[in-house]
Amino acid sequence: MRKSIAAAGAAVVLAGLVGAAGPASAAAAQPCKPALTALGALSGAEVSWPSEGVRALGRGALSVGSSRGRAVYWTGTTVHRVPVPDAARAEGELVGVNQGGLMTGWYRPYGSTDQIGFTYRAGDASVTPLPDATRSVAGLKVNDAGRVAAAGYGDHSVRVFADGVVERTLALPAELGPDAYVATVGGINSRGDVVASVHRAEPDTGGRVEYSHPVVWPGDGSPARVLPQAGGGGNYSWVTGISTAGTVVGSDWYGPGYEWTPWVWTAPYDAPGASRSPGRLGTHPYASLEAIAPGTDTAVGTARFHPDDTGPGKADQAVLWPGSGPLLALPRLAAGQASAAVAVSDDDRAAGSAVNASGKTRAVVWKCASHQAYLPS
Repeated sequence: MRKSIAAAGAAVVLAGLVGAAGPASAAAAQPCKPALTALGALSGAEVSWPSEGVRALGRGALSVGSSRGRAVYWTGTTVHRVPVPDAARAEGELVGVNQGGLMTGWYRPYGSTDQIGFTYRAGDASVTPLPDATRSVAGLKVNDAGRVAAAGYGDHSVRVFADGVVERTLALPAELGPDAYVATVGGINSRGDVVASVHRAEPDTGGRVEYSHPVVWPGDGSPARVLPQAGGGGNYSWVTGISTAGTVVGSDWYGPGYEWTPWVWTAPYDAPGASRSPGRLGTHPYASLEAIAPGTDTAVGTARFHPDDTGPGKADQAVLWPGSGPLLALPRLAAGQASAAVAVSDDDRAAGSAVNASGKTRAVVWKCASHQAYLPS
């Protein structure tokens, strides 16, 4: 009974916060007040970096992600646990949310290696598993029309669900070979365009060498497009988001050197300059882009050091790219401590994880993020 009351209360709070956003014209009239806010956390010890963090931003003050390795959402700074089965012990996270409040995520039952993909709305008594969702989840992305693009790692297709039913099955392009498989689902935009990273083995090496290619499936049902690999010199091109206009963001990665290079693909993809990098932050040797806002094409990510390159001044830092010009840094929660941005919205919020002065990882939101972004000296 208490759980039902708590869930209903959370739904009321969420409805109030979403409604408070008001029409776009009213929001535009409000002065921008930049702020970096640490969100609430579940009780218990930290699990691992970055198990505490926002993964996606909804409407108003709604954000979703994980806390203490559990699937949660926040209304403002207040954290709410998602009612997955055996919620006290099951690991999981929310990885997506649309403007209507539909959330996507996964959980791993205690003692199991399976991941179960699901959808959820604040106030529901339980999550709704996706059909045939017991797998190693390669991605769960949701658009504002309520379509969910999902795949398991190693799958040979991506499925698009509508109201829990498979609406489209997206086959991998034949040109990538019969052994190609899904590595990550990067996003689904409001038009229904889906983007994913697809791996293929190099036959001449007996499968020891793999390549990763960005693939876009247009929402109108036209043939899939294999985008050109990023030009950073690596074998792997990871994609992490697609905007309404079809702009795709991600990274080029060269494994042996741990070389992350941020990358952007602009529709119609085959035009001169459509595949390019915004460059890296001058203070860090590597960087990646992790998300793109649907309407503004603002992207966020992380400026990186090699994991073995530690010590003073060697902390990763959240970054923002406004769609042109250089990559910009976002303020840290505490000087010299790591941060990462993995979500961005059209109302100029960015979100992710950051370490505070006490060395604790917190989920964070940068409000009026573009007003805080700066070029390090």
